Amino acid sequence: MRKRTLLLAATLTTGLLTTLTLPATTAAAAPSGLSDDFNGDGYRDLAVGDGGATVAGKKQAGAIVVIWGTATGLAPAKRTVVSQNTPYVAGAAETNDHFGTDITTVDLNKDGYGDIIATAPGEDAGAYNGTFTVLWGSKSGLTSGSSYRNPKHKDRGFASDIAVGDFNADGKQDVVAVDDTNIWYLRGPFTKSGSRGTATDFDPVDGENIDPVLVVSGKVTKDGTADFAVLGRDWDTDSDRVWFYKGGSGGPKKTKKVTLPASAALTEASATIADFDKNGYGDLVVGSRRAGKGGAVHVLPGTSNGPSGSAKKFTQATSGVPGTPESADYFGSDVSAADTNADGYPDLAVGVSGEVIGDNWFRMGGVTVLRGGTSGLTGKNSRMYDYATAGVEGEPGEENDAWFGDSVLLRDYTRDGRAELVAASSQNGRLHILPGSASGPTGTGSKMLTLTSLGLQSLTKFWAELAD
Repeated sequence: MRKRTLLLAATLTTGLLTTLTLPATTAAAAPSGLSDDFNGDGYRDLAVGDGGATVAGKKQAGAIVVIWGTATGLAPAKRTVVSQNTPYVAGAAETNDHFGTDITTVDLNKDGYGDIIATAPGEDAGAYNGTFTVLWGSKSGLTSGSSYRNPKHKDRGFASDIAVGDFNADGKQDVVAVDDTNIWYLRGPFTKSGSRGTATDFDPVDGENIDPVLVVSGKVTKDGTADFAVLGRDWDTDSDRVWFYKGGSGGPKKTKKVTLPASAALTEASATIADFDKNGYGDLVVGSRRAGKGGAVHVLPGTSNGPSGSAKKFTQATSGVPGTPESADYFGSDVSAADTNADGYPDLAVGVSGEVIGDNWFRMGGVTVLRGGTSGLTGKNSRMYDYATAGVEGEPGEENDAWFGDSVLLRDYTRDGRAELVAASSQNGRLHILPGSASGPTGTGSKMLTLTSLGLQSLTKFWAELAD
């Protein structure tokens, strides 16, 4: 999915570009098959993309930090930093490569180990503009990498956003990569040797003049096959739209085109897919931080042929949703879905990175969690988390412009059935991890990870893109 990259900037020395501490897997254990378990030990790991990292003096070369999971959750002392200067990664760290701008996790080659797909939109090796790299998981962690570039056009950008799934039901994971001119469908199998299946360019879409912005994948219809949706600007009608591709044995087919509400905005937007009412159809969520006064989230319910055109809108004016819409609140900064309270329904974390705390603590930010249920997402029992939440480290007002919630992720790292909330506070270089509970995320027992606590003091700040 996803997602927008957010400001958190970095300087890495060559000595940090190897595994610092890596938890060993149990010798007799089979790999877990989890999309974000990169060493197969059964515990989810956290990948953080940093497209703004300075590597060996190369500004904005980009890097990825992996925090390894353990039986007690994420372990900040166990981490790996990877850049294009890492020996097994193709290319070299160069100024403005932006390696790690967009990242996603998936077991791409179905070997039981999660892998990381990372874009480098500024890569220009061999006159090709933009690449994505697969960092392959193994029993020893991340040990090899393969790079992929535009299948046809040297002079066009490539892979500004990516999504993965088995879109042709052949048992192999595929990749969809979009940029400002193309929609590429790259078939699996992807291999560690760098090979892949055939490529198809879906742009122009039926002759339409479009500008793809985001691509997000998930199971929208009830047939069990992965689908994907491309969000972008339709310049023929001057409107923002969703082009939906339904997966199937013959490959993905465009089955629906939906015009987004005028109140939506795709500038710095985010998206995810989840079945919030458990009716068997995945719902498309679009986070529009630039929409109206204060931002909005639009939920397009799933149907048998794609997202419905009847969107449900959430803002801070929605009944039950904390806060009040104010200019530059940026409600919808990022979105992520998972079950936070073990009731069986996915919930939605919504970044509100410009939220004001109190009367004069400006742009401190926060995260609102909306609850799923039999009626889908509602504002009922929703809750805001920020620096004023009991147990969350960091004092409100200690500095303005913290941008808490610029990137968010819901994921169960402790295997208790309740997803933790991971939120980046972009301007002060922090990651916050809030445990799940019977009532959802809680500040009690939360962790705050800083550059110092991660042992990465040479990183002055951090561009954090949390892999969803």
